[in-house]
Amino acid sequence: MMRSPRQVDGLARIRRFAFVLLVLCLAGLTAASAAEPQKAPAAAPVEVHLTEYAVAMPTTLPAGPTTFAVHNDGHKTHSFKIEGPGIDELLSKPVRPHETGTLQVTLQPGEYKVYCPIGSHSAKGMTLTLAVAARP
Repeated sequence: MMRSPRQVDGLARIRRFAFVLLVLCLAGLTAASAAEPQKAPAAAPVEVHLTEYAVAMPTTLPAGPTTFAVHNDGHKTHSFKIEGPGIDELLSKPVRPHETGTLQVTLQPGEYKVYCPIGSHSAKGMTLTLAVAARP
């Protein structure tokens, strides 16, 4: 079957249009995937246990987003505060006996002071130094 020059020209235009459309779609997909931030795997929560008058938790952690799961294993109300490089954060509310609170922060390399800011709890021993190391 012979095609007229007009039909050949029309088919060529359709092919060019389809090719341009395909290139634009691929470029859009590439740009969209490049714009999405890559999420780091979520770290397991750091378990913190508060009692009269002690803070039990790891004393070294890697830098990065961190969630502290703060358990009050004592008989008095306690809280959790962390101070260090770029951070001065406190639980949103004190943790009553046998309850749990969480605090999310992004740790930078350096030393942090972790303590219970309620009354004289810190002076009675509810304090520790946390060392944060850069991720390899």
